[in-house]
Amino acid sequence: MKRDPDLERDILLAVEAYDGVSGPRYAEIRHLSSTPLEADYHALILWESGLIDAVDARTKEDPFEMWPIRLTMAGHEYLDSIRDEEVWRRTKEGAQAVGSFSLDALGALAKGLVREKIRKHTGVEVDL
Repeated sequence: MKRDPDLERDILLAVEAYDGVSGPRYAEIRHLSSTPLEADYHALILWESGLIDAVDARTKEDPFEMWPIRLTMAGHEYLDSIRDEEVWRRTKEGAQAVGSFSLDALGALAKGLVREKIRKHTGVEVDL
């Protein structure tokens, strides 16, 4: 299955919004994708990459099922770098131009754009 960076971002936003108190015992993500399998697969790879904590609910019948419960600190940091719609759009454009949609490449591009935005609005050079 191909990775979908937009779906990964949507899942991270949904997990961040989950408060753990009201509703189900985990962040609902299956509605974010065209198929539950695709949403589960992306949650699994976000879990494997250390961006979310999740209950591992995989079975033979559903080899990708994960129940996201929270962002890790790395997940918060990554999401904060891609949260802004303009930064996200430009990050994807940059990744497309260089042909790499790895998490590291997306994160580095987004941080560069955030750094540029900070300098533009404050005149301060920051090292993120």
